[in-house]
Amino acid sequence: MAKRGESKLNSSYSLGRWLRSEADAVPLALVLLSSPQLPLTTLRELQQAGFYTYLPDPETLLFDEGKAARGLSDRMRRVLEAAVAVQRSGRREALEEKMRDVLGELRAALEMADYNVSNMYSVVSTFVSTMASMIVVTLALIGGGAVPVAVGLALLGALISSLAGLAAYPLEFSLPTPPWKSYLPLLLLIPLYLALLHLGAPLPLTLSLAAASALPAALHVYYVRREVGEVLRAREMVRAAARAVGNPFHTLVREGFVKEPEELLKPSSPLVSAANLSLYQVLLHGGYELLERLDDYYSRIVEFILRLRSKTRIFMLYAVLEAVVVSAIYAFTITVKPLFAAGGAALAQAGLSLAGVEELEQSIDLVLSSAALALSVATSSAREGKPTLFTIYLPLLAPLLALTYTITLALAPSLIGV
Repeated sequence: MAKRGESKLNSSYSLGRWLRSEADAVPLALVLLSSPQLPLTTLRELQQAGFYTYLPDPETLLFDEGKAARGLSDRMRRVLEAAVAVQRSGRREALEEKMRDVLGELRAALEMADYNVSNMYSVVSTFVSTMASMIVVTLALIGGGAVPVAVGLALLGALISSLAGLAAYPLEFSLPTPPWKSYLPLLLLIPLYLALLHLGAPLPLTLSLAAASALPAALHVYYVRREVGEVLRAREMVRAAARAVGNPFHTLVREGFVKEPEELLKPSSPLVSAANLSLYQVLLHGGYELLERLDDYYSRIVEFILRLRSKTRIFMLYAVLEAVVVSAIYAFTITVKPLFAAGGAALAQAGLSLAGVEELEQSIDLVLSSAALALSVATSSAREGKPTLFTIYLPLLAPLLALTYTITLALAPSLIGV
């Protein structure tokens, strides 16, 4: 959602502009459907209030619709095409038909999103954890190069999961990225690492990652809960307005949602702003009968968000299990080093080498840290729709990897008789 005071982007083909328009298409459609005014008149008012300022001016759309909409997502272009058609004809039926098509596609996308996100996480997490660890162990046993491959696969997995999450998770429902200042505590990573290294602590990089991300995790958990809570509050506000008898503003004031209509113009996430702006248009221009339609569409969208978040909660458990398996595999591999030393020439003839296992042991801290980051990014991409919320999962997964590795390393010799 374009916030108040935001300037237009210079490039018509900016990726950021395309992503923003894709996320804003359905919210804008809800506002245009709920407004009693003609759609471009509504869009002009919204832009004057500081919203959607990256979109073309209504006059530009009327003059050259195709050129003005370049660089926008296909869904946003169809919303604007419908707005232009209604503005020219004055018939809202065309807008409602187009918007129903857009929202109908959204409902179909919602039904597929759960399936797509689950499949995406299964594939990516396997690539990041189980498959990657098997490849790394194989390389360690046959000679070397395991460490750069382990780090490379982790980084590649994090990148793939980020892109796959953006593709599979509907942009309209992914949470906004937290303020950049909330990531500043991550800078403590360097002094924490140096301190743990000086103290001779095991796995200093993995443990410093966990410690440095603890405060951002707390901030971002609070942020996520607040964002979801605002969406739920917006739904209750729309419901209260829709069931109001007479002027809905009195109901909103009585139930404590607002004190002044201008409070609805505060910038927020796309979906919350859509509810606020829709109500503001109705309060300003009338058309109370439109609130029932807004309530219907908005409630469906919120129910999907809650259902998807509920189903993706299992991804946390998957990440925990994968962290345990990966660290245990590495620990068992390093435990067999005495067998390699005793095997000598026989193992060498079989194509096995002690050098690769020693390399893995010396750099295991870096390998575990990379795995923790990759699993955290994959989980946040699937659960939150944003890889930037990886900090929520890093304080759990990083120490879990370190703990499982340490315990397995201590127990493995007795289990395999080394």
